[in-house]
Amino acid sequence: MTGTRTSSRHTPWPVPRTGLFFTLVFACALGVLGIAPGWASAPAAAPGKEVETASWTVLEAVATIALDTATLSDLGLEVTANAPSRRVHSPHPLSVVPHGAPSFEAAGPIVLRAAVATDGFHGFEGGPLQLSGGFRLRGDSSMLDLANLVLRPGKNTTTLELVDASGVALLTTADAQWEFDLRAGQLRYLNADLRILPALARRLGEDRYAGLNVGVLDLDATLQTGALPAAPLPPAGATPPACGDWSGTVDVSLTNMSSIGQAGIATVNGRSVVGVLPSADLKNVGTANVPWYSKFTNLGVPPWNDQHPFLVWQMVRSSAGVLEPLGRSDLKHAFLTLNSGCDPGACTDSHILGLGCSDVYGTSTNNSTDSLAPRSEVTASTGIWNHCGGVPSHFDTDGDCVQDFFGAGEDAFTHGLKAAETDLQVAGAAYYVEAFYIIRNDVNIFNSMGYRQVAPAKPGSVWSFPVVGAYAQGPAINAWVNPVTPGANAGNRTLDTGEGHVQLAVRVTGVAGSPGRKRYAYALQNHDFDRRIKSFRVPFDTTLGAIDNISYADGDGFAANDWTAAVDAGGITWTAPAGTAPPAEIDYATLVSFRFDSDQEPVAAQSALGVFEAGGAGAPMTLQLRTLAPGAPGFYTITPCRLLDTRFQQAGPIPSGTVREIAVSGCAIPSTATTVAINITSVGSTSSGYVSVYAVEPPTVANSVLSFGLGITRANNALVPISDTGTLKIKPNLTALATMHVVVDVVGYFQ
Repeated sequence: MTGTRTSSRHTPWPVPRTGLFFTLVFACALGVLGIAPGWASAPAAAPGKEVETASWTVLEAVATIALDTATLSDLGLEVTANAPSRRVHSPHPLSVVPHGAPSFEAAGPIVLRAAVATDGFHGFEGGPLQLSGGFRLRGDSSMLDLANLVLRPGKNTTTLELVDASGVALLTTADAQWEFDLRAGQLRYLNADLRILPALARRLGEDRYAGLNVGVLDLDATLQTGALPAAPLPPAGATPPACGDWSGTVDVSLTNMSSIGQAGIATVNGRSVVGVLPSADLKNVGTANVPWYSKFTNLGVPPWNDQHPFLVWQMVRSSAGVLEPLGRSDLKHAFLTLNSGCDPGACTDSHILGLGCSDVYGTSTNNSTDSLAPRSEVTASTGIWNHCGGVPSHFDTDGDCVQDFFGAGEDAFTHGLKAAETDLQVAGAAYYVEAFYIIRNDVNIFNSMGYRQVAPAKPGSVWSFPVVGAYAQGPAINAWVNPVTPGANAGNRTLDTGEGHVQLAVRVTGVAGSPGRKRYAYALQNHDFDRRIKSFRVPFDTTLGAIDNISYADGDGFAANDWTAAVDAGGITWTAPAGTAPPAEIDYATLVSFRFDSDQEPVAAQSALGVFEAGGAGAPMTLQLRTLAPGAPGFYTITPCRLLDTRFQQAGPIPSGTVREIAVSGCAIPSTATTVAINITSVGSTSSGYVSVYAVEPPTVANSVLSFGLGITRANNALVPISDTGTLKIKPNLTALATMHVVVDVVGYFQ
C-alpha cells in the first residue's frame, strides 16, 4: 500500500518507547464487545514474538515551538521568528506550549516517517521534515540560522533534532508525550523539552550547557494509514486486567530522572534563587491498573473519579558531615499517562497506567502552572486529593468541581523548588535532587521515589545541573548515610507508624580545627506521615560537657518558621513555632536538619518526635527512633536474643489491655543494666492498634513503641528502661476482645 512499508527494526516486547498510545474510549468499548476496531486488521502474533512495526508516511505536519527567550537571552542569544504559519493552529488541550507560540507548516516533499504498530507509535524514521519558516538565534559575534527549520529523527527514535542551515543539529526534543489515533492516522506529539545539543554548547563556549532546556515543541502530523504487522498476545494465563478492572496490587516505580534543569532565576523573600526542575520516568510494576484521570474529569465513576498521581521534589546538600535541605516544591498534578512498553494485552487508555506500562514527564510539563498546587490538599499516606463536593481547592475556588483557576499570575517560583544561589556554590559539597510520586494505594512508597546527584554550575548567567553517576531509588537521605552499612558513628532508621513513614539519619564527625570536638548532625525526613512532626528531642546528659553551635535548617528561606532549641539537663529539644506562614511543622516529603557540637563520644539513644495533629483513639502523640547522642561510654551490644515470642507460649496471644511482664535476665542482661535496646514485632493482630513497653505503671504516650494495622506484621526498635525488679511490661492497645502476638528481641543494654 502506498505510504506504508514494514520496518526493518524489530522491537522485543515490552517496547522501550516513550509516548502515549491513545486508544480512545471507542477502542476500549469495541474490545469489551469483542469487536475488532477497523484499524486492527492484522492477525494476532504468537505470545513472546517480537513486535514488528510498519513505517507510515507523514502526509502533512505543523510544528509549534515556544522558546525560553529569557534563558536564551542569558546565554547571549536573541530570538527572532521567521515566517510563522498564517493558518491558525489549535493546540492540544493538554499542551503546555504557551498560547500564541508560532507554528510552522511542512514545506515541500515530506520524507519523515513514523514507526507504528497495533500498540501505537514507536518513533520517527526516514528522512527530515522541512518546515516553512523557523527562527534565528543572534549572538554577539555569530548567527545561528534555523530560519528554514528542519526536523530529523534523533538518536533516540522518539526524539527529533532541530537542524540549522549548515546541517548541524543544535537542539533536540526529549521526554515528549503523545496521543496517537491509529485509525485516523493522527499523531499529536506534544510537550517535548527542547534541549541544547553539544554542537550548540560548543558554539556558546561552554560544554556544560549541553542538555539545558530552552523551550518546548509540539508536532501535529497526519499519517498515511496502512496495514499493520501482527500484534503480540500475552502469555497463556497471564492476561492483564482490562480497562476498568481495578483488582490487584498497586505498585508504581520511579525508574529514572534523566534530566535536572533550571526554571529561571528570581529574587524571592530577599534571596536570589534558582528554580530547579526534574524530569521523571515511572513504570507500573504491580498487578493492578492505576488511575491517571486529569483533574475535574471522570467525575461520575467512583472510586477513581479524577484521582491521579502527584509529583513532589526537593533538593539537599551534603557538606562537612551535615545533610541540609535547600528547597522543596509544592505538588504537581499528573494529567495523562503515556503507556509505553506495556505488557501484551495491557490496558492502554490514556488515563490508566496499565500493567508494565511506562510514563514520563519532562521538565517543561513539571513546570506547568496549570498543574502546580499546594501540598495541603492531598493526603500523602493514601494518595487521595480532597476536593469537590463543596470543598474549595486551588483550581476550584468554590468547590463545585469545575475548574475556575488555571494558574494566572503564578510562575515557576510560586509552587516550584527554589534553591538559593549561594547555597549551590559550596566547595566540596555533594548535591542531590529527589523526586517522589504519591500514588493512591501504592504498596511501596520507597520505589516510587528516587534521587540524582548533580553538579550545579553557573559559568555565565544560567545554571546547569549535570547529573553525576547513576540514578538511585529511595530517598536522598540514604546517600548521606547508607541504612544497610552506615559505618562508624552513623545510623539511618525508618519508622513505619502504620499511618505513614518517618526516617531519621545521624552522622557524628570531628570538628575541623577543634581536636576532641564532635559534630552531631541529624537529618529527619517525613515521607508520608500526614499528622506532621512538631518537635524533635535528643536525650543525653547535657551536664557532662560543653555544647555549642546548635542549629536547625529547613531550606525554605523564611526565618519566622525556624524551630527553636531548648537545652535542659536531659537533652536538647527543637520545637516548631505555632501559627507561622508557611507552617513550621514537618509535612510529608520534607527533610529538615539539626546539629550541635559536643566534646562527648556518641552512644545509642532514643530520640522522640512530637506529633502535631491528634489521630484516632489511642494514636500516639510521640514517635521514637533510635539514634546517637553524646554520653559517657556505657552501652553494650549483645548477640540478638529472643526475650519473648507469644506464638510459642502456652498463654498464647495477648488480649487488648492485658499486661504481660517478662524478665530481662533470660537474655543474660546484668542486674546493673538500666535500659535495654529491643526490637519489637507485632504478628497476627485481630485489630489495628499499638503496643506500649514500659517499666512502671501507668504507661505514658511516650511508651507507645509500635503501631500497626489489622493483621499487619510490623517491627520497630526502642530503648526501654528496666524496672527495679528487672522486668519489662508489654501492653497491647486494641479494640475490644482483640488479641495479638508479640515478638521481642534484645540487642543491647545500658548500665
